[in-house]
Amino acid sequence: MVTPGLYWRTLRHLTPRQLVYQVWNRLRFAPRLRGFDGWSTAGVIRLGVPDIAPVAFTFLNRTATFHETVDWNYAIYGKLWTYHLNGFSYLNEPKPMPADRGLALLYDFVRQTSSLRDGLEPYPTSLRLVNWIQFLRWHQIQDVVLDRHLKAQARLVWQRLEYHLSGNHLLENGIALLMASVHWRDERWLRKATRLVCTELNRQIGPDGGHYEQSPTYHRLLLNRLITLLTMLLADRWPNDPELITVVSRKVSQMQGWLAAITFRNGDLPMMNDSISVTSTAGLAVADTRFGQPGYRMFRRPRYELLADVGPVGPDHQPGHAHADTLGFVLYVDNRPVLVDVGTSTYERNERRRWERSTAAHNTVEIAGQNSSEVWAAFRVGRRARVTILTDTETTLLARHTGYRHLGLTHWRRWTLAPDRIWIADRITGRHTTGNRQRTARFYAHPDVPVSLTDNGAMIGPLRLMLRSDGPVAWRLTPYEMAVDFNRLRPSICLTVDFATTLNTIIQLAE
Repeated sequence: MVTPGLYWRTLRHLTPRQLVYQVWNRLRFAPRLRGFDGWSTAGVIRLGVPDIAPVAFTFLNRTATFHETVDWNYAIYGKLWTYHLNGFSYLNEPKPMPADRGLALLYDFVRQTSSLRDGLEPYPTSLRLVNWIQFLRWHQIQDVVLDRHLKAQARLVWQRLEYHLSGNHLLENGIALLMASVHWRDERWLRKATRLVCTELNRQIGPDGGHYEQSPTYHRLLLNRLITLLTMLLADRWPNDPELITVVSRKVSQMQGWLAAITFRNGDLPMMNDSISVTSTAGLAVADTRFGQPGYRMFRRPRYELLADVGPVGPDHQPGHAHADTLGFVLYVDNRPVLVDVGTSTYERNERRRWERSTAAHNTVEIAGQNSSEVWAAFRVGRRARVTILTDTETTLLARHTGYRHLGLTHWRRWTLAPDRIWIADRITGRHTTGNRQRTARFYAHPDVPVSLTDNGAMIGPLRLMLRSDGPVAWRLTPYEMAVDFNRLRPSICLTVDFATTLNTIIQLAE
């Protein structure tokens, strides 16, 4: 149930600018493109652009087929699917679409301008600006109507910069407008867009190169967008701005380094926090670097890789893509996933979304059936777990968090790593360590990994888990479905362990 207290614990973290724009965005009229309300099908035919043939779009593993014209407001598969449809990435990926086919889609979109809804929000409009500009420049198309429409879209983004959300949305706004200003050689727009992009890059990309929303997937999406921007800046003789190129180049390099440090040796990107399937264009080689900044810790051994989450759920003012997974981890053995994050299958506000963001859906400890961070709705967070790292060496990581302080309890977790063995020690301390508040640790197995119980724990693929405690401990196998992508679930097994105040888990690699 949503209570006034929950609203307060959520809203109190917003910046003053966000609060002002949250109110303003709820009061203003829906976005629309001025000058295109009366655009007609006849106008497109006169310009010699063919009508669109039946076309099928597949996003998020859901396909919709349109005949004669595209329904750009198609919402049956949710808002994220509609964003993909209106973002037009398919114009350029995996390779540029033929000019006549692409133009047919662009003009179909133009003639439906007056009826567009979600597609005119600033985020999909920003993505569309980038993709239309790339497409038109690739084919060297100069079209008065499309140019006029693009400028109207750019003006719309300028008027509706997503200050109410900030984060990756605002950075996408800035990158799109910077590319548009270069495309049209508009010095006034260039100055404003450069200032916005540089400010947000310095704010959102930390000293370690990681994006502050703590989502490896969104980090990679933004990195790819910056690479696209940098390619345009280097290829175009205008503007001659070495300082801008230096800033963007440095951030690209930092972000590539961070991504390489958390990517598994087989090329997998960690499915932590909100994860979506994207293709990297960064050409990364896996690095052995670990970071001293709050966030993730990657431990690499000859046979295994362990990635631990010891960072904040995200920036306080924008934790929308966060999960309540503090002190969770994932483990790969012999270059294959064994203990995994359950993934993200939907952004819709439903029971599956609620569970995927919960503490119970991660390899960590849940107390009293509550989340360590108060995730709610589809993208909101109230109370947040705060992490303190106490030991951080090549062989030991010890941290605690405050996510259960409202219960008078603190969760401590220590990882100790040897070449063929991992010790995980969980301890619950505080005023109420006794009583009926259940403590539950979970270990989620990948769907391809066999799982069976033993006398003192379980076998999970090549791992033997042995459980020890100073009090009662009980373990069982529970079924779950792993989200291997949006709208794609695979059945698997979770080892669920109930304990009192301490749990020592010894993970032994099989010979």
